[in-house]
Formats: sequence, structure tokens, C-alpha cells
Amino acid sequence: MIVMILKMSAATALYVLLTVLIWKHFKDKTIGPAARAGIGVFYGLCSVLSTHIAIDYGHMLLNVRDIGPLAAGLIFDPLSGVIAGLIGGIERYIAGTWWGIGSYTRIACSVSTCLAGFFAMFMSIHIFKRKRPDAPYAFFMGAVMEVFHMYVILITHRSDMKMAYYVVRICSVPMILFTGLGLAVSAAALEIMNKEWRNPLKSLPKEITPLTRRFSKGLFSAISILFLINFAFLYMIKTQTAVQKAREMIGGSAAAVKGTYLDIKNAESGAARYSERQALSYVQAINKTIEQAGGFRNVNSDFLEEMRQYFNLQAVCLLSNSGGLVYFAGDVAVSPEIFSELTNGERDATTLLMRNGLYAAGAKSDDGILQIVVNFSDLQESVNLAELNNSLSHFEVGEDGSLDIFRDSGQIIAGTHSGSVLAADELSAVLSHEPGTFFNMTIFGRESMCLRERTEDGVTVLALMPLEEVYSDRDMTILEDAMSDILLLTVVFVTISFLAEKIVVNDLTKVNTSLSKITKGNLNETVDVRNSMEFAALSDGINKTVDALKGYIEDAKKRIEQELEFARLIQASALPRNFNLPRNDFEIFAMMAPAKEVGGDFYDFFFIDADRLALVIADVSGKGIPASLFMMRSKTAVRSFAESGLGPAEICFKANNTLCEGNDAEMFVTVWIGIIDLRTGLMKCANAGHEYPALMRVNGRFEYFKDKHSMPLAAMENTRTREYELQLDPGDKLFVFTDGIPEAINEQVEEYGPDRLLRKLNELRGATMSEMLPAIREDISDFAGKAEQFDDITMLGFVYKG
Repeated sequence: MIVMILKMSAATALYVLLTVLIWKHFKDKTIGPAARAGIGVFYGLCSVLSTHIAIDYGHMLLNVRDIGPLAAGLIFDPLSGVIAGLIGGIERYIAGTWWGIGSYTRIACSVSTCLAGFFAMFMSIHIFKRKRPDAPYAFFMGAVMEVFHMYVILITHRSDMKMAYYVVRICSVPMILFTGLGLAVSAAALEIMNKEWRNPLKSLPKEITPLTRRFSKGLFSAISILFLINFAFLYMIKTQTAVQKAREMIGGSAAAVKGTYLDIKNAESGAARYSERQALSYVQAINKTIEQAGGFRNVNSDFLEEMRQYFNLQAVCLLSNSGGLVYFAGDVAVSPEIFSELTNGERDATTLLMRNGLYAAGAKSDDGILQIVVNFSDLQESVNLAELNNSLSHFEVGEDGSLDIFRDSGQIIAGTHSGSVLAADELSAVLSHEPGTFFNMTIFGRESMCLRERTEDGVTVLALMPLEEVYSDRDMTILEDAMSDILLLTVVFVTISFLAEKIVVNDLTKVNTSLSKITKGNLNETVDVRNSMEFAALSDGINKTVDALKGYIEDAKKRIEQELEFARLIQASALPRNFNLPRNDFEIFAMMAPAKEVGGDFYDFFFIDADRLALVIADVSGKGIPASLFMMRSKTAVRSFAESGLGPAEICFKANNTLCEGNDAEMFVTVWIGIIDLRTGLMKCANAGHEYPALMRVNGRFEYFKDKHSMPLAAMENTRTREYELQLDPGDKLFVFTDGIPEAINEQVEEYGPDRLLRKLNELRGATMSEMLPAIREDISDFAGKAEQFDDITMLGFVYKG
């Protein structure tokens, strides 16, 4: 067996190695028609090779030929599996028919190999959806295919079930096991190579487990339990039936033998007649032996003693024709006168009954008369045993059972093992059981079911049947039933899985696809799965829910739009909109275009006193309502500290600490502040993480004034902002903005950029601020095209006139 296991392991490992190498070659390539055919031919030739290098075990030829079409069809392509199966199956039939290789199983083997390719094609297309099966499913596929192989052997040899059962018993376990292992190891190796290996014993979380996997696992478990229960129940019934049948056969035979023995013992008259014939046959046999030796003159007393002992006689003597004693051997005296009819020549041989239970027999020859004396009781026992052995030859206990009669000494006096003696341990074991009871023991070298009966004169009748024969019918039928059940349950499993996939899973996939579109925002998607009442109801329910949701969303949208419009108006009203101030020493203009209804940017300008004007522009992190709320808070803080007369750096310091309080959302704001003395043109500034301002000197060009940045406000408590001075002369222009301008993108995801902004400013440097800012906004819109604005756009322009 060890040699067989090693050879089968080597053959299986070769299949695995070839599969891994072929997969590695085609891993990143498209398997075209030529490659599919090539793979099929290659695996077909592997199946052919498996046929011709089969492993001899128990006078049977073992192989793993069916791995070829299964691996080709399940791992590579369904067409490859069909090609491999046809090549391997047809060649197997030819080899069995013409070359005598496994001719007994040629039909079963060829059919199994051909169907393996078609089976792999069906499973790959309809069950696995052209994906490789994982290791447990691969083992199941290989094992079931070999069960079918063995089952076909049984159904194609109904007239020779004993031989078919022997073939299946020897071949089934190794071929089923190694074919399944070959496919399973191949699948596992490919999973490891592709980094897809998952421990089959570890369950995935339910929320990420496919429905098909859970359904298949539950169905397979239920079917397996059903099979085991049915098998156990059937095995129990078959065992009880086999035992009952064997007991009836053994008991009937034992009773018949016991009755025959008693009949023979009680038939004294028949025994007497047979004893007379037996004594006559003894005397004739001895007389013939003497004649062959040359007559009386060539024998002596020693010769007669040998004859006496050989035939178990009381006496042997030779008498002359005149009645004189020639030779004598024995313990009983012989009277020459008792056979006068022989002396007178009236008869050639005769017998007569003497007193004390003795028989005398005589025979006439040319030299004289041969006379013998036989003990009637000894002769009667011999006669009884001979007749008993003759009768026992007509009784049978199955095909290999036996019937024996023996004394308590262990000597077998009649039956199958007549003339032998039971071993002491066997005799003790038999005699330990009460007469009329069945028991199992090893006797005559075989484990057997036995029945002991005892006669009135103390003789034991032992009837037995080997356990192998007792359970042979059970084992054959249970094996066939088990294989047919496995195949039937496999068909049920595959059919139910296929129907579940078609009827339930595919429709669920359609529903989920539509739901995915809906959850991504496409509320115009309609679920339309109506292959059953349940799915039609589900589709209608989802569609009604979506319609209701669309109504709620529309209502909410209108409400939110109204509220946002109010918020926009409030935010807009919080920003200064009057740019026509009753002064001629400066010009100012500003714009804000939020990315959403409300934004986080803001600008502000206000007088601190009659001659000092504060300019502020800021950008809050984030967008929408949260940013707008933080913007209002920031604007209020900056303005309040500025109106108290503080300088830009001190304004930023105090506003920063104020905004840090309760800032659970961890928002921040970049701020540029400039406070200009309109009498002198001196502007004190501070930049808290904001964009560089653009400055144009009179009759010059716009350039970025790269001031020193500090940390944005609300980012960290107690941070200081650097303050610097900027001297403006009459005619100088200042342009400040938020990052929504340079970071605006177009449909090609290209940024507007600070350089483009600077070029546009210089193109418009002769325009007024009320003309310049809308032109810049229009240029940004032209650049962006249909691309959505994703950030607030805010700018402020200032011209110092002195």
C-alpha cells in the first residue's frame, strides 16, 4: 500500500506542477481559440499517459486520468476540458479493446473521462461563472467524478457483480482521494500565486459573504447530513438483514445435520445391513491382496497382522481347503466349521453374525479359505460416520461456510474438516458458548459467525459462515446505494444551486445594481425585476419608496433653498455694498461669489475714525453653512477689535484667541488687514496666512507684494501676527483676493493660477475698480467653462487718491 500511495502521490503532484506552470505562462495573457485547443490537447495527452503508466495495486490498475479534463475545464477554459475529455476517453476505450489495457473497465473508464470534460464545462459556465473554484469545491468536483466512475463499473457488470465489487473496492478509495486532492491542491496553489488564498475553515463576516456562498454552504451541509443519516439507516437495515439471513441459513443447516446424525444413529437395522456389506467388502479386499501377492504361500502371520490393524479387525486367519489352519492373527478364536458352504464350494464369499456382537466373513480362493472377524459396534460406528459424511456432503452453508461434527476431545468425526482436530483454544472457545446460540469467533483461520448444537450422546454440531460472506451482499448493495445517493445528491445540489442562481441571485443582483445607482444619487433609476411575484412586489416597493423620497427631497430642497436664500441675503447684507462714499481721496470696490448659496469668504471696509480706513479680506476653511457661520463670527471679532483702535497685529492676536474658544469643529480663517491713514497714505498691515496682495504703483504695473505670512486665525491660541507698513502714493492701486481665484479650474482640470490673474490685472490697470473686478470675474468664468465652481471667489480693490 505504501508503494501505491507514493506512486499515486507522484502522479498527482505531476498534474499539479504542470497545471501551475501552464497557469503561470497564461496568467497575464488572453487565452485565444488556438491556446484553448492546445491546452485541451495537452491535458488529453496527459490522460492518455495516465492510462499507459497506471499503477498496479491488488491486481488492479489505478490512475488519476480524470484530473486532465477536469483541470483543463475548471481552471483554464470549458472548451479545453471537453477536448481533453474526448481525447482521454476515446483513447482509453481503444487501449482497453485492442491492447487489453484494463479491458474489464474500458467502458466505465472511457465514459467517465469523456463526461469529465462536459461536467467541467457545465460547472465552469453555469455554477462558477468561468471563475476558478476554490480548493474545497475543486476536491468535491474530483471526488464526485470518480464516484461516478466507480458507479458505472457496477452498473455495466450486473452479471458479474462479485468481480465488479472487487474492482470497485480496490480502486475507489485511492482514485477518489487522489483525483480530489489533485484538483484541490492545484486550486490552492493558484490562489496562493495570485494572493487570493483564504482559509476555508475561517468564515467571512456575514456582511461581506456572497449569498451564493452561504446558500451553497448551507445546502451542502444539509445534503451531507441527509446522506449520512440515510446511509446510517440503510447500513443498519442491511446489516440486520444480512445477519438474519445468515442466521437462518446457518441455523437451518445445523438443525438438518443434527437431525441427520440422530436418524443415522437410530437406524440400527440399516446400519446392520451396511455392516454386513462392509465386512464382506473387507474380506474380498484382503483376499484380492493375497492373490496379487501370489497366494497363501507368499504371506505369513505378520502380513495378516498388518491387514487386521489396517481394517480394524478382531481376527484374520487362512484355512486350507481341507479346513486346516495355515496362518492366524488376532484375539478371537476362529472355527473352521462356520463356513461349510465355502468348503463345499457352494459359495465364494459369505458373512454371518456371531455371538457377543461379532461378524464373521469368509472368502474362497484356490489355496483355501480367508476368514475375518469384525466387531459389530466398531463396524457400526464406521458405517454411521461414512453415511453421515455422505449425508453432510449434500448440505451447504453459503459458498464458503462449513458444517462439522466433533467430540468433546476436539476430534472432528464428520463434516467439512473431517479427520482433523480442533486446536485447544478454538475448542475451548466453542464449548464456552451455550448450545443453540450464535457467536462470532476466529476458527479455521477465518472470522466467522458460528452456531453450536449438541446431540443427546454429547456430540457437537458446529455450523459457521465467514463474516466476509455474511456481509458480502450488504457491502455490495450498500456501496452501490451510497454511490448512487452521492451522485443523486450531487445532481440535486447542482440543480438547486443553478436554480437559485438563476431565479434568486441573478434577480437580486439586478435589484442591487439599480439600488446602487439610486444610492449614488440617480433617483430616476427604476427597479424592474418581475420574474416572480415577490420580486415584482419588491421592485414596486422600491420604486414607490424612491418616488416618495424624491417628493420629500424636492420639498426639502425647496425648503433648504428658501432657507439658504435667506442665509445668503443675510450674509450679503452683512457685507458692505455701498462703494460710493462721499469722499474723493480713495476709490473702493469689492465682490464675493460663493461656491454654494452661502460661503466662508468675506471682505469688509470701515472707518475707524475720520481719517483711518480699515480694509479686511478673509477666507474661512470649508464651505457652505458651517463656513458662513464661522465667517460671521470671524468678521464680527475682527471688526470689533479694529474699531477699538488696535493695530492690525493686535487685532489678529485678540481675534485669534476669541475664535479659538469653542472651536470644536477646528476651523480656521486666513485674514489680511490693512489700516490706512488717508491723510498720509501710510497703511499698517498684517497677513494671517492669506494670499499675497497685488500692488500697482502710479503709472506702473501690478505686482505681488510678498509680505510675511503668519499663522491663520483660530489655528492655535496665543499666536502673534507680524505687522508691516506700506506707503501708498496718490494713484497707487491695491488688489486683495482669496484663493478661489488662482485655484479655479476648467474642464481640463487646469488652474487659473496667480500668473494669469496678474496678467489680467495689468490688462485692466487703467480701468476703475468697479470695472476691473467684474471683468476679472468674467474672465474666470470664461476660463472655467462648464466646470463647477468649487471655492468661493472674493476680491477687493482699492485706489489711493490722496
